[in-house]
Amino acid sequence: MASAAIKKLNSSVEDLKRQKNIISKLNLAKLPFKISPDRMCDLNLEMARHSSAVLKYQEDKSGIKWIFSSIKKYKVFLIIFEANELGEEIYKEKISNKLQEYSYKTVAQIVDDGVKKNFFIKLNARANTTKDLKIRNVRPSEEIIIEFINWKIDLLASLMKFEKDLVN
Repeated sequence: MASAAIKKLNSSVEDLKRQKNIISKLNLAKLPFKISPDRMCDLNLEMARHSSAVLKYQEDKSGIKWIFSSIKKYKVFLIIFEANELGEEIYKEKISNKLQEYSYKTVAQIVDDGVKKNFFIKLNARANTTKDLKIRNVRPSEEIIIEFINWKIDLLASLMKFEKDLVN
């Protein structure tokens, strides 16, 4: 049941056993398509190639590059992005409460750096509910929204291309 690519390499019994063990522990049911075990190396190669393309994509996208420069920045960005899409208020204290593994100071530095670089902007939420003038709502800039959504579209397109080319 090992991948055709592995069989082409005259894999040892140990390699075939290893491959079968890996496949047995994957969450393949979560894929939006069915894939046979003999196509797993093809899927793995496509995912690795896509990851390389994602890294190359971010090279000329300063916002995406900044977001992916640390997991902390990525987590802060995702909270800000989600709040923006929901039209909810989000500010440093609220972000810090959602990311309790990081200090308020760390979160504040990331937000301030993002604002300084114009990846985040201080702008009222669409559903502005607060009357507290001390609260400074933060939202992603148009540029960073566009870069992020285009990156995700590329991810989805890659998966759809894989399904079309290799599964059907």
